[in-house]
Amino acid sequence: MSKIVSPLAGDESLVKTTSEVEPDSAPRKWLFPVILTAVFLVAAEARVIAPLLPAIAQDYETTATRAGLLITLYTIPYGLFQLVYGPLADRFSRQGVMGVALGLFAIGTLVSGFAPTLWVLDVLRFVTGAAAAGIIPVALAYVGDAVPYADRQGALGRVVSVSALGGVLSAALGGIIASVLSWRAMFIGYGVLSLVVAALLLRLAPARVAAGPSEPRGFFKPYLSVFEVGGTAAIALYLLVFMEGLTAMSTFGYLGALLFERDHLSYAAIGGLLTLSGVGTFLVARIVGKLVRRIGERGMLLVGGTLLTGSYLLVGLQPWSIFFPLAMLISGAGFVIAHSTLQTRATELVPAHRATAVALFAFALFLGGGLGTYLAGWGIDRVGFSWTLLATAAGLAVFTAASWPLLRSVQRRA
Repeated sequence: MSKIVSPLAGDESLVKTTSEVEPDSAPRKWLFPVILTAVFLVAAEARVIAPLLPAIAQDYETTATRAGLLITLYTIPYGLFQLVYGPLADRFSRQGVMGVALGLFAIGTLVSGFAPTLWVLDVLRFVTGAAAAGIIPVALAYVGDAVPYADRQGALGRVVSVSALGGVLSAALGGIIASVLSWRAMFIGYGVLSLVVAALLLRLAPARVAAGPSEPRGFFKPYLSVFEVGGTAAIALYLLVFMEGLTAMSTFGYLGALLFERDHLSYAAIGGLLTLSGVGTFLVARIVGKLVRRIGERGMLLVGGTLLTGSYLLVGLQPWSIFFPLAMLISGAGFVIAHSTLQTRATELVPAHRATAVALFAFALFLGGGLGTYLAGWGIDRVGFSWTLLATAAGLAVFTAASWPLLRSVQRRA
């Protein structure tokens, strides 16, 4: 057993005695900051679509709901390709998998800025989503290797806060740059920066995982192993996170179009308002470790789900315009409170195949998110924004009510 200090923080709470992760060389101290930068860029690029959606629709002379398919075309491969990266990250270096995936992501993002037609952009978003799948879930598995369970939700909260910060800045800058330059400039800039970070990931000394149980051979066998070991707890957890994606990630991508069509706001104003969701996530993510120790996992799910439900009720009912900024803040806070609880459970579901288990988690989340985004677009076309938002709130209420009974089975398994 070797004693290591996690690069996630400088305090003794994150010191772990384990054989899971072995120190490699002095440059490894830079590894986690580079991983966080990769997380930041992927999160920022994914969230930039929401404020840019009206500009993209205008540029290609189409409707916001048609342009909104770009979100689904990114989200579905992002979920599906978790099934590829999870076993690879368990078998090989987490860092190497992230470096290659980020390089492919960078190329797809860069070329997206030059897409001549919407159909070409559709294909590029699909490819970019497939590449992006190899970054954030593998980074979460890396945290699972380095941090003991008692401190893990706080450490994961730091990863989530960096991801949220990417979304915050991206939403704000996206609206401004779309007004001043073009939506294309955002993709080109993210592509160039991502290429630089991918090169750094591949050049830094890898953090190797000590040999554990041999990885099952065959494409589906690693996933079958997760369900064999996890049992009903795995089924319950992945069903719950699918419900979260289906509801919490569905209508958000269309809120920029709502503000553009209903309130006739500028791109910069839209970006500023949507930024508030990321602000709520960023601020609350810093304290989730303390919060879970105070109210427990059951309380986290109930509080998070209730905040999410209330945020969509406020937007759907639209009592006063001042409630939209409030709704954005509490939706970001509610999401990180509920999601970090499920995320932490996923990192401990099957420790021997941690990256595979986290990949399944992300697959379920984004499969739900992709389906939910498609259904939200369908609903907006047929019954309008208000009824679709209220239906989203109803779905989130169901998620909140089901979350604790389902999580209890995961806790019994743990």
